[in-house]
This record gives sequence, C-alpha cells and structure tokens, in this order.
Amino acid sequence: MEGAPTVKTILCIPGNWKSRSELVRAIAENNVDNFLFAGQMLMNLKTKAIYEIELHEKDDQLRKAFKAAGMVNHLGEDVLDEIEKHTHVVYVIGETGTPEKAKAIAEAGNAILKAGGTGLKVETTGKAFAKEKWMQLVEAYEETNLYQMFVIDSISDGETVFSCGMHNVGLKDTILSGEEFQEAVNTISIFGYYQLIDKPVISANQTFSISAEAPVFRIADETEQPYAGDELFENPFGMWRLKRV
Repeated sequence: MEGAPTVKTILCIPGNWKSRSELVRAIAENNVDNFLFAGQMLMNLKTKAIYEIELHEKDDQLRKAFKAAGMVNHLGEDVLDEIEKHTHVVYVIGETGTPEKAKAIAEAGNAILKAGGTGLKVETTGKAFAKEKWMQLVEAYEETNLYQMFVIDSISDGETVFSCGMHNVGLKDTILSGEEFQEAVNTISIFGYYQLIDKPVISANQTFSISAEAPVFRIADETEQPYAGDELFENPFGMWRLKRV
C-alpha cells in the first residue's frame, strides 16, 4: 500500500544452543528446503523473504520478562523454567505491517522453535507464548490466528482499556474508557477481529456494536496513544477510540 507506515516486528526466542554454528546446523536440519540461516540473515527459501537475526548470550532477566508477557496466555512455571535454562537468545527482525507479512515472520519464528527454541515473545506487542502454542497457531493457520499471535486487547489503567500490537498486521489499535473491564475487552476484541477478517473501510463518526443488544459506540480517531513515543508499541497506523452513543 503506497504511503503505508513501515513496521518492524521483533520476535524473541530463547534456546539451549551451545554456539552459533549449532544454531545454524539446527535450523538447516529441522527446516529442510524451507529456511536457511547464513551471515546475520534468515532466509525463507521458498519466498526469498529475509529476516535479520541477532544472537545473544543468556539473558538473566528473560524469565521475568516472559512471566510478565505471558500473563495473557497463562504461561506455567514449567514453561518459565525451560526459558530460564536458555543459553542463547535469538531475535528475529523483519518488516511487517500487513497480515501476509505478519504470517511470514510468524513462520520464521516457527523455524527457530523447530530448531530448538523453547518459547517465543513478540517484542512489538509484549505477548509471550509456550513453544507448542505458537507452533500450533502457525501449523494450523487461519487468518484469525494473527490476532492471537500479535495483539493484546486487555491493557488497562483502571478506567481505560486498550489494545496493543495491531500495527504488526497493519491496522489501528483500539481504546475504550468508562466501561466494565470484561465488556470493554470483549468489544475491543470483536472490533479487532472485525478489522482483520472483514477488512471494512472504517471512518470516524461511524458506529459499531458487537450485537443488536449491546451498546452502540461511535468511532473516533484517538490523537493521544498510551504508547506514544515507544518504538516497540506505538502504532504508526493510529488508534480508534470507541465512545458510547
């Protein structure tokens, strides 16, 4: 799309590789004819898409980071224990901002998991996954899975609830104030899925409701994003505010 913002998605994947060469070998052996790691790049051999790879040694704060980011997915202590055992951390970095590119980087992350990764955190959302959950979402792919992978819709300061991560798929996040928490989450979630799956043309002053019996909200542009200035979380596509009519 001409003039669309450029978005970079970052995936964090810990693992127990002894060295860079072991990681290179594991990716090749577990992703035959699909992915190849060479230099500082991971290439999808079928599509020729290329992702930047950063390899770091053990991060003593990673268990804590996965625990915080894993609250939505209820990461268990067993998963966090495996994360804590890691020897290296792989960061997969690539351009997204469309559903197709988000799916592609999800597959790149999956290639690292197949090569011995023990979990995955979307740095540009703040959402962490057990290895098996991410692999399931990739291997039984439906477009709705992108929302589960790249979006949190339950961030709250007590009065306001908002989403984060829609920029990974090229859409606006949503913010809602003054509603009961779970009702707000449900509204934001359904509105997010509506954007992703139905691909409507949305304009300010339109209305939205999740059902005939539910409250009606007027759609407005939000000019003050909660994550304004945060290079990982700010949404360059913008944010919708839903206001009860």
